[in-house]
Amino acid sequence: MLRIFKIKKKLIRAWLPVILVTVLILGVGTYFWQKPVALGGTANLMGRVETCLSLEMNLQLSCVNEAIEKISKERGVRVALDVIEPFSQEHTYLLNWSHEFSHTIGSSAVVNHSKDLEKQIGLALVECDGYGAFGCYHGVIEAGLSMLPVEQRASVIRGACLENPLIQEKQYYVNQCLHWFGHGVAIFSNLTLEKALSMCEGLNSSFNSDEVQLCLSGLFHSGAVPGDSDDTLLHNVQNVWKKGDPYFPCQDIAERFRGHCYSHSPGRSQSSIPQVILSVCDNIPEKDLSKKRDYVSRCYETSANIILPQALGNNGLTDDQKAQQVVSQCRKFSRPEYRQFCYAGAARYWVLRDPLLTNLNPFKICKSAEDGSKPMCYANIGFGNNENYYSPEKLAEYCNNSEPKYIKDCLSRNPHQHIN
Repeated sequence: MLRIFKIKKKLIRAWLPVILVTVLILGVGTYFWQKPVALGGTANLMGRVETCLSLEMNLQLSCVNEAIEKISKERGVRVALDVIEPFSQEHTYLLNWSHEFSHTIGSSAVVNHSKDLEKQIGLALVECDGYGAFGCYHGVIEAGLSMLPVEQRASVIRGACLENPLIQEKQYYVNQCLHWFGHGVAIFSNLTLEKALSMCEGLNSSFNSDEVQLCLSGLFHSGAVPGDSDDTLLHNVQNVWKKGDPYFPCQDIAERFRGHCYSHSPGRSQSSIPQVILSVCDNIPEKDLSKKRDYVSRCYETSANIILPQALGNNGLTDDQKAQQVVSQCRKFSRPEYRQFCYAGAARYWVLRDPLLTNLNPFKICKSAEDGSKPMCYANIGFGNNENYYSPEKLAEYCNNSEPKYIKDCLSRNPHQHIN
């Protein structure tokens, strides 16, 4: 598990193409705070985390991570999440580490289950939720894959996603599983890129189906992993990453795959400088102006997930100041015709990093955006939360925090209809 956790520390800097995942999940909703199991008898478990919070700040991360790792191994995913989530709501600075925590919980739940692994993956995945930008889901998948012989990895995860009755109970579980299946295809399956793309396409006869698109989003998301890692689990990352070339392998693949590929160019640049990553998007080598607009807009949205963490990691700023920093960076370094995608991506990722009913911070970005960018921005907030909320009523409650003129945009759940 420690090896998997180290991998994620590298991944988190460029995490999450969630934007591509959730855009494709139409009408699927599940509220982030799923019904928790009763916490009766877990006071001692919560005490382990509480003890960690009394330590110096620089010691808390490893202490909490070790505590929830043990809880997940002993009691399972759901109990571990039910322990850490209330602490994160009370001590909001823990949300900065929530992706690492949730990944640990997911991976720890399967490492001791080499027998009947496919079933165990299903059990763990249905107990995961959106805490920590969905880290639990890919913790489960990646840990499971690491326990299998190379030749079995793709088939086992495919079976877990599309054949396991536990996963099939909710489309939401299928969607999460398929995205991280894409990661597995790219990194763990020992396939060539051509075969990996074919495997994603083979999930459904329709290329535009959720199954295919979710798998592709996960496959190209894997390119954000630093390619010079010496970890044996990343031996195939060269399929989707080449040092010094953020556009690799986009120009070498069929056109139908390029949107997903170019959307992850910012992560493949290995830069965290807003001016650099947005310039990478601006310079996507596509001559067709219509296609380039599509590629650049996707790229801007993903760039925002690199810009946002820089503001969130500055503990000297208030939440209002963090929002203003994001807006300022988007405004300063983005081209006017694409700026709405920078705002929208940042607002959406703030939702996904901190998916609480009380999290009003994403609205601060939209309220500070220019009027022409507001519809897209608010629509991304609403659509991002569509996965987390299990009812239209919950979504409406959240969207009511929008400026009155834009509440309908937040509720539309279709950001692309707002493109100017």
